[in-house]
Amino acid sequence: MNKVLMIIIGLLMISGCGKYNQTVQVSDGAYLLLIGDPAGNVISIDNNEPINLEQKTKSFYLNGKTATKIKIQTGTHILKVVKNGVVTINRKFYVSTGTSFEVDL
Repeated sequence: MNKVLMIIIGLLMISGCGKYNQTVQVSDGAYLLLIGDPAGNVISIDNNEPINLEQKTKSFYLNGKTATKIKIQTGTHILKVVKNGVVTINRKFYVSTGTSFEVDL
């Protein structure tokens, strides 16, 4: 009887062992996420051609705020935001794969 009980306990212990696998898929790109009304804002990334946010991008609502998402290369960048001829943001930032850099307009 003792041997049978030990075999049953051993089988229960072995069957209780398991393996858990998790796969996480990371986005291939990096993004600049501009929060706020894009009206009148023109941005320049790394001193490249200016982008008029009203005309060349699409915005959406995120947590009750207007957001504009722009795909960018990974690495270090310089962002300049001009509104009504005045530089409102001039910032250096770094993004890696699968991350976003968020800026309030």
